[in-house]
Amino acid sequence: MRVASAVRLGLGLVLAVLAGGGQAACSEPYRVGEHVWVEWEKRDHPAHILERKGRSRYRVRFDGYDSRWDEDVGLERIKGRVVGAVELPPPPERVARALGAAVPRSSASAAPSGSAAVVQGLYKEGDRVRVRWRGSIYGATVLTVEGPDRFRVRYDAHEPAWDETVSLERIAGRR
Repeated sequence: MRVASAVRLGLGLVLAVLAGGGQAACSEPYRVGEHVWVEWEKRDHPAHILERKGRSRYRVRFDGYDSRWDEDVGLERIKGRVVGAVELPPPPERVARALGAAVPRSSASAAPSGSAAVVQGLYKEGDRVRVRWRGSIYGATVLTVEGPDRFRVRYDAHEPAWDETVSLERIAGRR
């Protein structure tokens, strides 16, 4: 009888983990520099983690926005890691108003994305960007635009010997 009870208990634990009950214990904590989705005024926006503020709070910077929009967010607002290239959603209404460029809802879908955004000048010489390199993200400055999706960058606090040409896929957004 005891063996059958132990098997049922073990099977119950396995099912609970598979159903998501053990998700928090199995998932890795977020790290500084990671690119994540963060709920920002009822819409998910890509952001990167600037600093860990405690066990469940992080300082983030939203892609495409300067430091005045940085926020401390709890785990409940972080919706997961960003995988691959993303299209920036339109700014929240209060942000658009503050920037003096209120975006009508009908024109929000007309925003450029992907390589079309680059052709229209998404990144240019002198832009400060975040570049993925070997699983981490580093600050860099665009030195030259070498093509519609190729950029020569210099990493912050590194000598010119580390300059490299990167593809659009490696650029994680503006700083």
